[in-house]
Amino acid sequence: MADKKLVIVESPAKAKTIEKYLGRTYKVVASLGHIRDLPKSQMGVDVDNDYEPKYISIRG
Repeated sequence: MADKKLVIVESPAKAKTIEKYLGRTYKVVASLGHIRDLPKSQMGVDVDNDYEPKYISIRG
C-alpha cells in the first residue's frame, strides 16, 4: 500500500465528503473538535512577524 497524506477536519460528515473528492491517496479523519487555538493569556499573533499566529494545543 502506498503512503497516504493525512487531512484532519472537524466533523465526520465533512471528512466523508472530502475523502470522496480527494481519492485513495488521502486519508481524511475527523478530530471531533478543535485541536489548536490562540492563547487567551497573551496576544494571539506576532505583530512584528507579519502577524503570524501563535497557536497552542488544546488538551482534551
